[in-house]
Amino acid sequence: MVTPSQFRPLGLLIVSMSLAVIFITQKADAQLIVEMKLPKTHYLSYESMVANVTVYNRAGNDLILGGPKGKGWMTFNVYRDGQLLSPRSIGGKFETMLLKSGRSITKKIDLNKLYPVSDYGSYAINASVYFPPQRTYFSSKKIRVNVADARAFWKQSFGVSQGRDKLASFRQFSLHEHRGNSSNSALYVRLRETKGTKVYCTFSLGRFINVRKPQATIDSQSRLNVMHMISPRLYSHARVSSEGTFLGNYYYRETADTRPSLVIDSAGIVKVVGGIAYDPTKPPEQKEKPRSASELPPGLISN
Repeated sequence: MVTPSQFRPLGLLIVSMSLAVIFITQKADAQLIVEMKLPKTHYLSYESMVANVTVYNRAGNDLILGGPKGKGWMTFNVYRDGQLLSPRSIGGKFETMLLKSGRSITKKIDLNKLYPVSDYGSYAINASVYFPPQRTYFSSKKIRVNVADARAFWKQSFGVSQGRDKLASFRQFSLHEHRGNSSNSALYVRLRETKGTKVYCTFSLGRFINVRKPQATIDSQSRLNVMHMISPRLYSHARVSSEGTFLGNYYYRETADTRPSLVIDSAGIVKVVGGIAYDPTKPPEQKEKPRSASELPPGLISN
């Protein structure tokens, strides 16, 4: 007959082995920590989806990050409506590099350039980093995002010179209103081929209040000019190059009699008439307080 005291060594052995397994598992899980962040969860179709991926080295020694069989050491798992998507290219630009013990590295990646995430739908995305010593991957938590599109309420085509003895190509600017998961609408610009499927860019021009319809025109240098309201009585004049580069914006404020608007002359030069220039970085002017009777020069009486 086996007494309870004879079970104790066996029980202690099982407990010790269990703790050892837990310790080893936790240690293995802590070799690399991968975190991925996206600035938002709702995107317009063809908009850049820039992920910030941070990798922490908790292995206790320096690591050479490199992928298996010449592949990149970072990859992504991208699911659209539950279906795993294939990347546009294998490997990416994640070349072999040294990550010192206890240090971290952050990479900024536009997922739209690596994966077909411009179609409408719901996506689940996470980043995975290859760990050579164990020949395995460590992954970040999944982030869910939604991609939608909005009908263009303005569009205009223009020609782009391809040089002497070559036919000009034609591109098209369009404007879209998109709200996403915010209570405020945003104004988006998209540049694409007039004939064809190529989209050069889609990005936000900022907050948009549709109390007044935006003005848009293309100047003599094929630059898009947009005037739109961003808050009560305040407007933004944004400019975008024919290549889709954001060239900055100027701000204007309504006056008691006029509001800012765009006009284009016979030479194709766009000007702003009405309103008054406004600098949002300049602190508001403080009204001078009336002086007290004690501060007035002798002989003057305060009303």
